[in-house]
Amino acid sequence: MSDFFHHSGIEYPWLLMLLFLGLFPWFASGHESFPHPSMMSLPKDTLSIWVERVWRLLGSLLIMFIVLALAGIYWGEPVVERVGRGAHIMMVLDRSASMNDDFADKPAEGSASKMAAARRVLQTFVDKGHEDLIGMVTFSTSPILVAPLGGDRDAVKSALKATDAGGMGFTAVARGLGLALDYFEGKPMTGSRVVLLVSDGGAHLDSKTQDMLRAMFIRQHASLYWIFMRSANGASISAPPEEGREDAYPEYHLHQFFSTLGVPYKAYEAESPSAVETAIADIARLKNQPVRYFETAPRHNLSSVFYLLALLCGCGLFALHLTEVKQWRAA
Repeated sequence: MSDFFHHSGIEYPWLLMLLFLGLFPWFASGHESFPHPSMMSLPKDTLSIWVERVWRLLGSLLIMFIVLALAGIYWGEPVVERVGRGAHIMMVLDRSASMNDDFADKPAEGSASKMAAARRVLQTFVDKGHEDLIGMVTFSTSPILVAPLGGDRDAVKSALKATDAGGMGFTAVARGLGLALDYFEGKPMTGSRVVLLVSDGGAHLDSKTQDMLRAMFIRQHASLYWIFMRSANGASISAPPEEGREDAYPEYHLHQFFSTLGVPYKAYEAESPSAVETAIADIARLKNQPVRYFETAPRHNLSSVFYLLALLCGCGLFALHLTEVKQWRAA
């Protein structure tokens, strides 16, 4: 870890105009007046002359230190290079009606549906990602942001619980991914960016939509993981469709398109709840790679230092005040 400091700054620079008040002690008299016919014949008192100069200097410094403290001088905002293992993760969860169906491997009676299995495993994933920033988008006919990208784990888990209500049959994958990528826009890249798609279906994307998604993934430097929740009697994304039936297998073509994004991409074909757990565990391991990033630390406010210096000057003035002669000693 190393620090790189920016230049210092002043919070209220207009207060620096009051620094001229530091000249006041050099023009003020401040001496007691004593009735005496003449002091010209008295020898020069060098000690008194230097005591007076120190008194004026301390008074000047006292005023200037107070002004500098009020102006809010701070020592730049340090940029710290850190090595972490967290990631910025936008989960994109399919809420279409088919997610309430069974897996390809028919589960035992009473077992959870694809949505219930995904919800349970994702909740565990959120609990374990202590260093991650996590957000969530759900989609069926339209995408909905249900939890913004951040460190609020409770908000994400509440959003997962809210997926009990089923969605429509349409699967708007492209719009869901686009909304998730939008939440990386304009934010500093302080960790690896991950889009985690959990869906059991695909969609036919036209060339314009494909180009838009490809540009967004490259611009945001986001990797993509797809957990394909394979339905019962559903086709595999790794097996090419039969000739003449290409349009009947949008999942396969979507997988092929994701492979051309130009960013890290990996697909997991989950045919059972245990396969979903295995996929999530592998994703947690892959995204948990060391990441170097720069973080701006809080700036160092120097006002307290100047207040302390002003206090020391005030103590010096009080000490000199105790040495002041208040009246002539009797002859």
